[in-house]
Order: sequence, then C-alpha cells, then structure tokens
Amino acid sequence: METTSEQERASFSRRLSQELKRIGLPVGSPTKIARAFNRNFSGRPVTAQTVRKWLFAEAVPAQPKLLALAAWLGVSAQWLRYGSGPKTEPVSQPQHTGLVMLGKEYAGITPYAGIVPLLDKLVRLSPRDIRIVEGMVQLMVAESGGK
Repeated sequence: METTSEQERASFSRRLSQELKRIGLPVGSPTKIARAFNRNFSGRPVTAQTVRKWLFAEAVPAQPKLLALAAWLGVSAQWLRYGSGPKTEPVSQPQHTGLVMLGKEYAGITPYAGIVPLLDKLVRLSPRDIRIVEGMVQLMVAESGGK
C-alpha cells in the first residue's frame, strides 16, 4: 500500500480547494461539498468528515473517488492527485467506427488479440464514463513510470 507524504497531501488539498472555489462551492463547508459530490458519484457516498480530511490535508481519496472528483471538477486526475501533467485534457468523443476498425485491424496480432472485447465494451460507455476510464489509465501509467 502506498503511503502519501504530508507535502503530497497538502499539495492535493490546495489543488482541490482551488477547484472547489472555481466551481463555486464553499471550502469551509465539507457538508455541502459532500452532498454535491455524492449527487455525481455512483459509488459509496463520502461523508463530510471525509471531505474535511481531504481539505485539511489529512487524507487523499482512493482512486475511484479521485477519478470521480477529477471528472466532476473537469480536471485531469493526474493533475489533481500529483499536480503534474496538463490540468485539463481535450475531451475526445468516442468514434464507434474508429474503435471497431482498430479492434478488427489488430485482432490477429497476438499482443492485441485480447483488446477487441475491451474496445467493444468501451464504445458502449457514456462520454463521462470514458473520461473516468481514461483518467484511471493515465494514473496507472503515471504510477508505473510510463512503462
């Protein structure tokens, strides 16, 4: 399990506070922030106490909540968590035919053979869910050192 340094938590807290202010939420009210976040998050709801910990640099959200926070705030998950990379990323609309062609094109190549079923599922996701998946992949690549 990865531990987060005090400095990393403080930096995350500053970025989170900055973005909450930008969208008009009072950083002095963890209850209002928790309610607003929970309306946009399909997972287990966060409590005001959890939000307070994020704001006071006592904790950093787990990856699913971090991805949802980033999507909700309209910033990249990598930037929100680490302060690196672009703050926002161009949102690309999924091109169903492009993904299917890519899948069929690479279906016979051994390293890519398993990607076709994944691509078929990805094209069925909403744009919001695609951004969440994209953010998750970016975090995984960043954590693995780009390998």
